[in-house]
Amino acid sequence: MTKPASNPGHPLARRTLLSALALAPAATLVACTPRLGNTPEPSESPLAPRRSASPVRPVPSATATAQPGPVRYGQLNSTATGLTHEWVICYPPGTGPGDKLPVVIALHGMGDPIGIIESLNYPSQLASAVANGVRPFAIAAVFGGVLFWQRSGRQDAGALVASEFVRVLKRQGLNTSRLALTGWSMGGWGALRLACDELHGKVRAVAALSTPCYAKLSDAPESGWMTEAEFEANNFFDRTERLTDLPVFLACGSSDAFYQGNVVFADRLANTAGTLTPVVSFGPGEHGHPYWKSIAPAQFRFLGQHL
Repeated sequence: MTKPASNPGHPLARRTLLSALALAPAATLVACTPRLGNTPEPSESPLAPRRSASPVRPVPSATATAQPGPVRYGQLNSTATGLTHEWVICYPPGTGPGDKLPVVIALHGMGDPIGIIESLNYPSQLASAVANGVRPFAIAAVFGGVLFWQRSGRQDAGALVASEFVRVLKRQGLNTSRLALTGWSMGGWGALRLACDELHGKVRAVAALSTPCYAKLSDAPESGWMTEAEFEANNFFDRTERLTDLPVFLACGSSDAFYQGNVVFADRLANTAGTLTPVVSFGPGEHGHPYWKSIAPAQFRFLGQHL
């Protein structure tokens, strides 16, 4: 599995961004926390009790095993980005191309190749989840470079996913009327942003892991990954009303630089009128593959419950 020759978007690598976060002063790292001291939350009133996010229930130990289902790769020639993007679909055991399964679009993090889906053991994790009672669904991913799953200059990775890749999945026989989003790091940003914008009202659930949550771009210790205009046009943080009636799962390790922002965003979402109480997993963990692998059983169970 090789990475496409084209690497769309900005050249800043995920490792560079995380290094900057790790070296930033502690006061900067908690800048994900919006300055809400004098600003009421969307549904807050002096007499209204605040809601709390719901901790995720422990996943029972697996009692059944299964071999991974088929994994299929392909390519998409995108008019939205002007590039060719590799894609992959992971099927649960006993299914394959042409089966009309619900589908979860998984959005990768900054600098990840398309092969990250197999590096995170998603085919095996999906097989185990289904063998232990999770409703079968497919997982699909497309390579997005470092475009943050949104428009950047003349390239539009939001349209790549919401229009072009969804059409590919439909042609592959998947049931795109039963669609969910998940992603980690940059992909968590993309999943929540797409649920607010291009795919608003078209997804049944969102599971966002280790997501950068900032009220303002100036709060972030590294700003090269996005322009001020791009950030203002795409930030989901202050648009929680766009996520009403949508099941949302948020996970972030307590040693992750993005942890505090996730906690604050979960509270903001929980206290927005019309939203469902988000399910959260905010236990030990860092920003990387071991943590994302560890979250997959709860992540897949949550997604399967809503597809």
